[in-house]
Amino acid sequence: MTQVAKVLVVEDEDVTRLMLESRLHLAGHRVRGAGSMEEAHAVLEHVFTPDVVITDMFMPGGSGLSLASSLRRDPLWADLPLIFLSGRALPGDVAAGAALNAAYLAKPVSMTALTAAIDTALEDTAAARDGVVRDQVGDLWDLDDEDERRLHAELLGTFVGWAPDGLVAIEEALHAGDAVAVEETAHKLRGSAATLGAGPLAELCSTLEEAARAGQPPTPGPVIGALRRELEVTCRVFTELAAELAAPLTPAA
Repeated sequence: MTQVAKVLVVEDEDVTRLMLESRLHLAGHRVRGAGSMEEAHAVLEHVFTPDVVITDMFMPGGSGLSLASSLRRDPLWADLPLIFLSGRALPGDVAAGAALNAAYLAKPVSMTALTAAIDTALEDTAAARDGVVRDQVGDLWDLDDEDERRLHAELLGTFVGWAPDGLVAIEEALHAGDAVAVEETAHKLRGSAATLGAGPLAELCSTLEEAARAGQPPTPGPVIGALRRELEVTCRVFTELAAELAAPLTPAA
């Protein structure tokens, strides 16, 4: 079943871009187009927070590979799913894209293949995010001890209960341009996330906290989008873990 996603299509050929936008829209996705690397960066910075980016690999003024590289260096977009489209990529280009954790489809591409690639990219990214949080929780806590299991289950539940309000406070501070409030609210969410093992969420909050401390809180859209995505993952995993940890340990055979 096709997942509904927000998709950014980066393609310099107008006809191809409009065709992709239209077909993805008909498939139920929310779609935004960009005709160049520069426009794509502007859209990401000020207009649209996508769940996945579909980009031509070769364009005048900058390649899809350069866009992917810049996104992977940015904490806000480091794990954003990417899909390259090209009709003339060499094996080395495909390998370079794979090294950036991006999928590749040859042009012309069928809608079936494209929607399947979107679904796979979203599922793989979600599974990877879940795995990171679960691994970090396991590293921080002795999950073989009944008392620690109960305590951690309670703390995870408490976090899931208040963290969405913490995100709202960050969003309000960002929209108000209040750097002090941004720093304080990001610091609070970062500390709790780090203590409980939600490293990716803590890293995003840390980046925001540092920017606010420097008196340069970023544009709200991309930051809130990234925090919302990571908080959704964190709360889902924490809810599952809390239920697992609240259950009695099964005696070893």
